[in-house]
Amino acid sequence: MTVLKKRKAAALLTIILIFMFPLIVCASESVSFSVEDDEENYKLYINDDSGYEILIDDAADIFTDDEERDLIPYMTDCSQEGFVILVTTDDNKYDDAEAYAGNYYDSLIPEESGILFLIDMDTRELRFYSEGQYHYELTGSIMNIIGDNIYRSASAGNYFECAKEAFTEISDVLEGKRIAAPMKYISNACLAVLIALIINYFIARAASMMTGPLDSEVFAALNSRYSFTDPGVRKTHSTRTYSPRSSGSGGSGGGGGGGGGGHSSGGHSF
Repeated sequence: MTVLKKRKAAALLTIILIFMFPLIVCASESVSFSVEDDEENYKLYINDDSGYEILIDDAADIFTDDEERDLIPYMTDCSQEGFVILVTTDDNKYDDAEAYAGNYYDSLIPEESGILFLIDMDTRELRFYSEGQYHYELTGSIMNIIGDNIYRSASAGNYFECAKEAFTEISDVLEGKRIAAPMKYISNACLAVLIALIINYFIARAASMMTGPLDSEVFAALNSRYSFTDPGVRKTHSTRTYSPRSSGSGGSGGGGGGGGGGHSSGGHSF
């Protein structure tokens, strides 16, 4: 290949790279969600794959704009079969994180499948609320375990890391993976030790007691004596009582019942 041909080939390659570079960048930055609404503290996204919405309502203003954008991919992983909501508040009018989470969820998407994660700066509590299909997978006990695993980040003021880990573990549960539960194992171990101590106490107490005599031995050692006098009967007086015929009556009662939708709640204070 001559020098001229080499220069032409290099120039052609440069032109191709110039035109292809924007396409390469766009392809590398493509994500599976799009912005639907964007206000100061309220941001709504759409999972383009599943069609479910992803909402961030940072009323307590504990996340930066960059942190909110960085949380979206983790929330998107949880929105394949339901809605995903992240809420913060510093003014809980219910004074109860569970009531706040449940009422917030029902005011938006009642009886729809989804998961809500609340960081309540007023009551200092982390609270999860699941409904619909997610209610069966994200049970109260599972959400308590996740709360045990993430509350330290919230206590240290690292709310981004707390939310990131929360949605990471939610995604793992929805995918059928196991999550770490160190507090559960520690509690079970302490309970096992306590039960063992109680059992040992009763065993030692039973072994230290003197064995008493058998019932047959007690009855054999008893001296028994009885006397009997023929009974007699003597009439002293008699009375008459009027008893009118009474009519019968009866009654019946009934009751009813109802049912309700399924939801789960769990969390941890911080």
